[in-house]
Amino acid sequence: MVSTAKRTLEMQLLLGPDETVPVAGRFSYRSDRPYEVEVAFISRGETVATWLFARDLLLGGLCDAAGEGDVRVWPAGRPGGPRRVHIELATDDSICELSVRAAELTAWLEQTAAIVPPGHEHRYLDMDAHLARLLAGKC
Repeated sequence: MVSTAKRTLEMQLLLGPDETVPVAGRFSYRSDRPYEVEVAFISRGETVATWLFARDLLLGGLCDAAGEGDVRVWPAGRPGGPRRVHIELATDDSICELSVRAAELTAWLEQTAAIVPPGHEHRYLDMDAHLARLLAGKC
């Protein structure tokens, strides 16, 4: 049986030092894909982009900078304001920097940890099923 944790979090797309635009991010986690997180970015009720990356990046980014390359995550916050976590997504053409409240992201990550404890992902991964999907071209 597949267990899931889903939550839509209000994020801020950072356009400049003091300019942001609200963006909804639907964070999803599945026990049968224990290493990955899916984030669907929603505008006007439609998914406009979807990113897959390691849950470890979000966990590491709560306290310190994590990630290299396409996805980087780090803690941030202004004095007197709520702690936030920045998520940077890069493609060949552009870089997008988003910010989410650390408390909300932490609460969702706690849900994922209740499904699959960090460090125990290998116990939940059905390598035979993933290999069969890969060989069948259904990834």
